[in-house]
Amino acid sequence: MAILLAAAYALALWQPVRAWYSDVDKLAHGIVFAGVYTALVWALRWRPWALAAFALALGGAVEMHQFFLPGFTASLNDWLADAVGIGIALAAHLAWRRWRGPACAGAPGGLLPLAQFQQAVAALPLVSVDWVLTNPAGELLVGQRLNAPARCTWFTPGGRIHKGEPLAAALRRVASQELGLAEERAGALVQRGEPMGAWDHFYPDAAFSPTMPTHYVNLPYAARLSEAEVNALGLPVGEQHEHWQWLPLAQAAQQVHAHVQPYVVWLQARQA
Repeated sequence: MAILLAAAYALALWQPVRAWYSDVDKLAHGIVFAGVYTALVWALRWRPWALAAFALALGGAVEMHQFFLPGFTASLNDWLADAVGIGIALAAHLAWRRWRGPACAGAPGGLLPLAQFQQAVAALPLVSVDWVLTNPAGELLVGQRLNAPARCTWFTPGGRIHKGEPLAAALRRVASQELGLAEERAGALVQRGEPMGAWDHFYPDAAFSPTMPTHYVNLPYAARLSEAEVNALGLPVGEQHEHWQWLPLAQAAQQVHAHVQPYVVWLQARQA
């Protein structure tokens, strides 16, 4: 990503390219930095406002750098044009996040059409897996959910099992997607994950409807991570979770969703 941005900057400084966009310089700045924001969304998966601030800082760094280039001058107007482009891209990103359809899991080879997913939720329980992870200090990993059900609550990372997907494969996929673990580490985690049983999770809403009840049969797996494994986590932000944190179990018992509280009790009993 850094190489791509550096190459684009060098290209923009090349005289033939500068001559091409010189008549629409401010428009070019806005378009380019809208693209920079979009590229950062793809590469970093940070929160939108953090991405916008980073893109704006990059624009400022570009202008400051031009103080030291012969024949160039820093321009506040150029930086403001960058900010306009970033703002437009940010607004589009936020609108997409607000109005996008739910990611409905189907077979491993693709997504289940929304209409079929709605029918399944209306008629059947869904089967899901959760990773109940603690660090060397015994603290529990939880993320603040962005999507219904359980939106805005602190929950253990997990996901639905796809039709035709073996349990071990689902655990490995969730470890990779939800925790950002490399394939090898995700597989190793599956090998030593401890099954905690089967738990019913009932919700008054669904991913696609505030009035459609959802029933999950959840299969949580527990594991204590080493310091190296904690450092290897690449916890994504922006798609499923807004924030992540490690909570001491006593604190977690007060802050997590009601469906996660029995997991905390289970962990406390093990530690005792």
